[in-house]
Amino acid sequence: MKTRCYSLLFAIVFSLMLNACGFQLRGQDKFSIPFHTLSLEANQPYSKFINELKKALETAGVYTPFAPATSPRLQVLAQNYTRTPTSLGDAGQTTTYLLAYRILFQLIDCKGHVLLKPQSVQATRTFSITSNQLTGDLNTENDLRENMQQDIIQQLLIRLASPDLRQQFRCSTCSQS
Repeated sequence: MKTRCYSLLFAIVFSLMLNACGFQLRGQDKFSIPFHTLSLEANQPYSKFINELKKALETAGVYTPFAPATSPRLQVLAQNYTRTPTSLGDAGQTTTYLLAYRILFQLIDCKGHVLLKPQSVQATRTFSITSNQLTGDLNTENDLRENMQQDIIQQLLIRLASPDLRQQFRCSTCSQS
């Protein structure tokens, strides 16, 4: 009984200490994007990246219909995934790669004015491969690729929620209420 009370007291004190130092569980970031509708244009409109970007935008409260003329347009101009060898093993086999995922995008308002000039967002990871675990390593590479896509989407949402863009959009002729 005494041990139980001490455990409960410890849990309460520990919780209060975490709360006092500003600790918060990391959840989904809330982005305040200045528009409610956004046309999403890409050369690969059904790629996994574009589908994940649509989901993230919808979670942030932005509806992404098919190309309405009255909404701003986010144009994904290019998507590149590269795998560059960075080191070789004893037998001359590549053992380490640098993975890079990069997109080039721009944002245009409904009148054709450029709100965000073409700019890129990139994420990189280092990936090691071993010859005796090739299948597991390829799964790890796919996981890293998905992780890089999520990083890029987060960076893109941060740029779309920037105060400067909010001000530009407020002055635009197609701003929404």
